[in-house]
Amino acid sequence: MTVVGIIAEYNPFHNGHLYQLREIRRHFPNAVIVVVMSGNFLERGEPACVDKWTRAKQALVAGVNLVIELPVTYCVQPADRFAEGAIKLLQELQIDYLAFGAEHASYDFLAMARKVQHVHGDFSRFNESYAAAYQRAVTGKLGYSVEQPNDLLGLAYAKAILINHASIKLYPLQRVGAAYHEQNLPANQFIASASSIRRAWKQDTKKVLPYLPIGSQAVIQRDQPVSWEDFWPLLRYQLIVTPLEQLRQLYDVTAGVEYRMQQQLESLMAVSPLTFETWLQKVKTKRYTYTHLSRLAVVVLLQLTNQEVEQQRQNPYLRVLGFDIAGQNLLHQIKKTSRWPLITKISQNEKKGIISSDYKAGRIYATVWQQAQDLKRLPIILNR
Repeated sequence: MTVVGIIAEYNPFHNGHLYQLREIRRHFPNAVIVVVMSGNFLERGEPACVDKWTRAKQALVAGVNLVIELPVTYCVQPADRFAEGAIKLLQELQIDYLAFGAEHASYDFLAMARKVQHVHGDFSRFNESYAAAYQRAVTGKLGYSVEQPNDLLGLAYAKAILINHASIKLYPLQRVGAAYHEQNLPANQFIASASSIRRAWKQDTKKVLPYLPIGSQAVIQRDQPVSWEDFWPLLRYQLIVTPLEQLRQLYDVTAGVEYRMQQQLESLMAVSPLTFETWLQKVKTKRYTYTHLSRLAVVVLLQLTNQEVEQQRQNPYLRVLGFDIAGQNLLHQIKKTSRWPLITKISQNEKKGIISSDYKAGRIYATVWQQAQDLKRLPIILNR
């Protein structure tokens, strides 16, 4: 069988994602489509607008055959490490093609990756972020800049395929509709950016509906989107009570940023209203991007240690969120050959094992979503 993989967040699942699935079906009509999806906390350092089970079901209803959760220890990483974690999972899932949206689908991403896979820029400048330094180094190597978000992810996927010696072919799809960072819903179109949908959702639900498949429309009308403001009291509490020495033990909390996070919070205590965005703007420096700091905020919220991240890297697993008959058949095949545990249910004992970080993330997310995320939850089974 042909297996096509997708790396996604579906935050939320919208018409652009549905278009991508239909394009994959058009080119690979008999393929099994496998999605590796971020759980309840995402790569750009934010909580998902709805929980992972809701988003997994939306994907299955739209035509995906199997949804696997990307562990939270990969979701708090910059693009290169995020991509490498997702590619490792897809490699274990025996996919043939990786389909992804790109602003320039004509790029030969693998050829580009071969040129830049050993790029080492000058990352010692404290007046420049790592992302900016890396971008400058890549431009110098390729002779042109790669600036668009999906193109950069495509390049990260290609590099991860080379690093892991994976026999995965890339299948870029031309991105259509609104730009990735577009904040406003486009008129006379049916595809909008996820960020513009989330923004409008908080203001007027009816305006968002034309940009969503029917399944997502039901969610929008039923639930309110989860955002950082829902978790801000919890994060603020962690920053207040966690000693600096303990903060330094958390993943990627280095170079004195732990002191700055606490110091700026203390300086803002008299501000009303004191919001997550207000605090983030105060912590921001030229050295750290908003996205980097948002990821560190997730790390602090989850109290995610270096040891936990390394433990997951050394002990990988496949956590199944949902499947249909075709996805189930693929799982049976994978189970015969995979070296990794295939997890379909978390018991009292398993929650303390290799999946402990995801279990902790689920419990914290559930303080807002108010539905259990992991313990005794079974995969969604869709009968077509």
